[in-house]
Amino acid sequence: MHTPPLSFRKALDAEELDLSPDTLATLSTYVDTLLEVNRRMNLTAVRDQEGVWMRHVFDSLLLLKHLKADADQHALDLGSGGGFPGLVLAIARPDIGWTLVDSVGKKARFLQETIEMLGLENARALSDRAEVLGQSEDHRELYTLLTARAVARLNVLLELTIPLLQVGGHLFAMKGEQAEVEAKEARRAADVLGVKLIRKTPHPGGGMLLDYKKHKPTPGTYPRAVGVPGQKPL
Repeated sequence: MHTPPLSFRKALDAEELDLSPDTLATLSTYVDTLLEVNRRMNLTAVRDQEGVWMRHVFDSLLLLKHLKADADQHALDLGSGGGFPGLVLAIARPDIGWTLVDSVGKKARFLQETIEMLGLENARALSDRAEVLGQSEDHRELYTLLTARAVARLNVLLELTIPLLQVGGHLFAMKGEQAEVEAKEARRAADVLGVKLIRKTPHPGGGMLLDYKKHKPTPGTYPRAVGVPGQKPL
């Protein structure tokens, strides 16, 4: 098992993020597994240890500062891919229940197999479309916390995620250099879907974390049918 690189440990110290030895060991096993599987399955374009630790794991862990300490939180990570940020956060916050969703079946299978291999009792992986989950009684307005990284432009992402969020819950959208532009573009979608942008936090490595809080139920017509949010954004 490889240990986290010095650059990662220094980055944690700089952001005052304190992880237990057990958490670091579990993350190390996960990173080794990801890179091994990535040789035969395209989970990430980053193929070196330090790159994964810094560009994926550290980037995901920056969300820890924004997660509440409250008990009984239910989180959903949309478009989890290789597990960022959802699986990293499930390892770092075992007190929160995490549902990791990816529409690509082989990626969801990788996530579920990794969850089982790591012995995580607070996480599960699903392969489904957000448009379907958002109209399902088993998922609609169930979650107190949503995360998404590199999934879709914000006006589309809001329609895919907000129907899943409880009133009072938060969506943390990890966006790149176009974050400000996308936030302006998504104002109508936010209003229609019942959320407000309450905080914008620059990321140390570039980009921005956008925090949306839901203040009223989402109209039942949203999300629209599979593919429509992307074809005809709000």
